Amino acid sequence: MATASARSSSPRIRADVWSAGQAHGTFWRRLRKDASMTKKLVVLAVFAVWMGGCAKRNAPAPVPTNGLELWLRADTGVVAEGGRISRWQDQSGHGRDGVMANAPRQPALVASTLNGLPVVRFEGAQSLYLKEPVSPEAFTILVVGKNNNPEDTFSMILGPGGNFPNNQLRWENGGEVLAVGTGNGLPAVTTAVGDTRAYHLLTARYDGATLTVHMNGRLAGSHPVKAQGPWVLSQVGAYFSQHYAEADLAEVRIYSQAFPAADLASVEAELKSRYALR
Repeated sequence: MATASARSSSPRIRADVWSAGQAHGTFWRRLRKDASMTKKLVVLAVFAVWMGGCAKRNAPAPVPTNGLELWLRADTGVVAEGGRISRWQDQSGHGRDGVMANAPRQPALVASTLNGLPVVRFEGAQSLYLKEPVSPEAFTILVVGKNNNPEDTFSMILGPGGNFPNNQLRWENGGEVLAVGTGNGLPAVTTAVGDTRAYHLLTARYDGATLTVHMNGRLAGSHPVKAQGPWVLSQVGAYFSQHYAEADLAEVRIYSQAFPAADLASVEAELKSRYALR
């Protein structure tokens, strides 16, 4: 009987063993699957950390605000109706908005022009008066734009208006830039910069002894000059109500400090990246 009982239980034992083997195999298959999934998760986590680091490294440098006296951007703070700009709001926090109530004298806002960003276009009879002039002694001025005047005559960037002195920054022709300050004794300084009719970053920096001019972050000229007092600028795109710009402006910044070389290089790199300039 015992033998019969043992025989009769053998199939159940074999079944139990087979089930245990199946469960064991399933366990290891799941473990291998979980291990594979863990590896994938680890790879994804490492990739996410790497991407985060890349994004941090590639993030644009913050805009320095120390000494920032005027900041005009064509993609921010533009009040326009029918494509014509009555107010270009100053982003520096000083309220030096560029304004023009007279509709025929208002520049145009042109969308998606420079690296997908808008520009403010002056067509030879438009300008914007600053609500309050800028008057730096030492300065760094950065301008993103281009000269649209087809003739070899000047096209204003920043100039005088009202009763303020005749100080100017302008494209002199298709290849030169001029800075002058009759109100503070800054002599007329002309710098060969290259093609002013292509979009570019123009930098003028004065430290009290030397005026340097950069084109797209590269030194174009260095001039030993001595000014007396502030360089007052009160209008964008015109010399009084006589001579006007034919030009596009995407951004204008004026600082009341001469940036050290490393800081200037950083700011220029940021603007060149933003507007895809070479």
